[in-house]
Amino acid sequence: MDVPQYVSDIKDTLETILKKVDLSIWLMIDKLDEIFLRRSSLEVRALRGLLRATRLFTTPIIRVKIFLRDDMLEQIVTQGNGFTALTHITARQADTLRWSEEQILTMLVKRLFANEDLCKYLSVSKDRLNASQDYRNECFYKVFPLRVHSGENQSATLRWLYHHTMDGKGVVTPRDIIDLVTKAKQAQTDIFQQAPDLESPYLISPDAIQYGLQELSKRKRDTYLRAEFPHLWPYIEKFHNGKTEYAESAVRSLLGQGWESICKDLISIGVIKKMERKEKVSYVFPYVYRYGLQLAQGRA
Repeated sequence: MDVPQYVSDIKDTLETILKKVDLSIWLMIDKLDEIFLRRSSLEVRALRGLLRATRLFTTPIIRVKIFLRDDMLEQIVTQGNGFTALTHITARQADTLRWSEEQILTMLVKRLFANEDLCKYLSVSKDRLNASQDYRNECFYKVFPLRVHSGENQSATLRWLYHHTMDGKGVVTPRDIIDLVTKAKQAQTDIFQQAPDLESPYLISPDAIQYGLQELSKRKRDTYLRAEFPHLWPYIEKFHNGKTEYAESAVRSLLGQGWESICKDLISIGVIKKMERKEKVSYVFPYVYRYGLQLAQGRA
């Protein structure tokens, strides 16, 4: 085969073959955040090339569907010399996938009550579970306490789970929720084994839920921040054993030269959130990273 082979030539050849056999192809491309070093120049070049190539595949015969994190798309189009004809790509872009609190509730209770023994033990109706959001909420609180922290002004447990697994970009993923609940279940099992006669109005206690958050926070630190962003980890580590909130002056002092560019990267991956209160800027760590980084409540 002669080289180079241009994408447009490959596309035309494939279309000719597919037309003859009366077939069409959809290519689904996912997990692009696991291929290249995150927030690196190599990742930007590779993904920009991929998006440009997809502009050629606009016919019903060959369609390319790319699943791309919104922070990655933002990085691709803002770095370098812009992105020519970006509207040709974004015109076919679906809405960003976001999980609402109600969707998280539905996902959780359906996974929990896929267990027939649990359904029988708590007298849960599968038909009603599938039909009613109010009933799903009722069943959720057959397993979990009404609140993680005591006090009428404290958030209900579902909202607590949602906000404590949210990153700095406001994203909550089913994977993180499931990890937290799985660790909470394991902790509760240990509690019951140590005190088999213990009576409780719920199956998973507040202490077990908080343990689950701690374990999730450590996992996010190790498998996300350290593993996917090793070039950013030295900057993140500077905040270790620090505070949950930092004034702009404190961040500048901590990170040194180039601190603004570093902050943009940390904001883009959701490890910190930029806040403005009364014309004063501060940077806040979301709950999901606080335990893993051993942050103490307060402002520096």
